[in-house]
Amino acid sequence: MGGRSGIDGGTTIRVYLTGADLPGPQGRVALAALVMERAPMSHDRLADLLWEGAPPAKWRGALAAVVSKVRACLTEVGLDGASVLASDGGAYEVRLPGDAWVDVEDALRRLDRAEGALRRADLDAALPDATVASSVLCRPLLAGLWSDWIVEQRRCLDEARHRCSSVLARAWLDRGDPGQAVVHAEAMVGLDPLREVGHRLLMEAEWARGDRGAALRALQRCETVMAEELGVTPSAETLAVAEAVRA
Repeated sequence: MGGRSGIDGGTTIRVYLTGADLPGPQGRVALAALVMERAPMSHDRLADLLWEGAPPAKWRGALAAVVSKVRACLTEVGLDGASVLASDGGAYEVRLPGDAWVDVEDALRRLDRAEGALRRADLDAALPDATVASSVLCRPLLAGLWSDWIVEQRRCLDEARHRCSSVLARAWLDRGDPGQAVVHAEAMVGLDPLREVGHRLLMEAEWARGDRGAALRALQRCETVMAEELGVTPSAETLAVAEAVRA
């Protein structure tokens, strides 16, 4: 649901919507919020999301106009807009066809499967699912728009990206390709430099590909971040990797 979002109904329905298809920023946020939350959302809460806590005086009419335009867009691409974006009891809800899929939901399911496969040491299953999930989660959510809800959703997706990168770094390291592991460990550090696991995997990967200097630099970066941001030293697990590298 980034630059290009998708709802796919397999062989019978295939729908793609871009930001340009929807009625302005409010239309993009409305559809994204209702699809991602997958639960009835009261009219006033949706209005707060669309206008960032300061809806216009006649917000009910303005909200109804946005929803009507989103329904029209859904109808234009072959769905029943009124049925998919339903209103009941003072709330709106997206009701997708039973065989529909949403890219972010599919990515999160793949990530869960990949983590399970990695725990079983099934690298042939972990790598494909984590790779697909990572490619979806790297897409920007509602690019160019900002609100508390959007920021929180991006934070959740970044957390999932971090998990993807962790699976990929460990799986490629265990597969014997430390070069690929370095790429994903660097991504982990970039996403959240305060988590030692990214630094530790980066040290292991650099060491595995024979670059002891790079591994020690990764350790130094970890020590600096931990000291300056948290006022602590690296954990015993990280220091054990460091000692192995030094030895």
